[in-house]
Amino acid sequence: MTRIIDRIPEPEVMDDESEADAYEAGDFRRVNSAIARRLQRLATRREGRAVDLGTGPADIPILFCARAPGWHVTAVDASPAMLDLARRKVGAAGLARRIRLVQDDAKRLRRLRSRFDLVFSNSLLHHLLEPLPFWRQTRRLCRPEGVVFVQDLRRPPSRAAARAIVRRHSARSDSPLLRQLFYQSLLAAYTPAEVRAQLRETGLELNVRATTDRHLVAVGTPAG
Repeated sequence: MTRIIDRIPEPEVMDDESEADAYEAGDFRRVNSAIARRLQRLATRREGRAVDLGTGPADIPILFCARAPGWHVTAVDASPAMLDLARRKVGAAGLARRIRLVQDDAKRLRRLRSRFDLVFSNSLLHHLLEPLPFWRQTRRLCRPEGVVFVQDLRRPPSRAAARAIVRRHSARSDSPLLRQLFYQSLLAAYTPAEVRAQLRETGLELNVRATTDRHLVAVGTPAG
């Protein structure tokens, strides 16, 4: 069996304005739109409440709300720089009444006490040095009949494979900083097997599978 490179953690919070700006300048429309479509299919109720953990500039809540007009989203991020971007984008989309922005740590979430019909997250997991508190919060926040959807990068088997993924999926317009952040994120990502082990430890019975050459998804109800 091929040995996969050890994980190399990266900072948990993207609070550097230059990094936030580089991320915002990147073109993630295809991935974000695909996630919004998946969330729409999972949101079987006409109306509901969702929470996005690690929302970044809130692109996915904006796309989701456009597809699911009866839903409201609480969008959480620990980075003030990201939330500044999110606030501008939510306002420009005319969704300030349906998307609530909250600065909080997804591993603790002191400000969220209620439960949600849909708990989702994209590209937060690989930032976390210790992911178990995140999964415990995910379980706490989701109603028993609700749905969890978490998508993230997955670690490639080698640095060479990571560099090849960066070359394959970076746009010509992507800055050198964004390419470097992408590479570092791949090295910091967890494997599907590691995520399954995390879920077993926290009692979340989600289906975990690789979906692309660089992504994994964990989806399901809190108790299977």
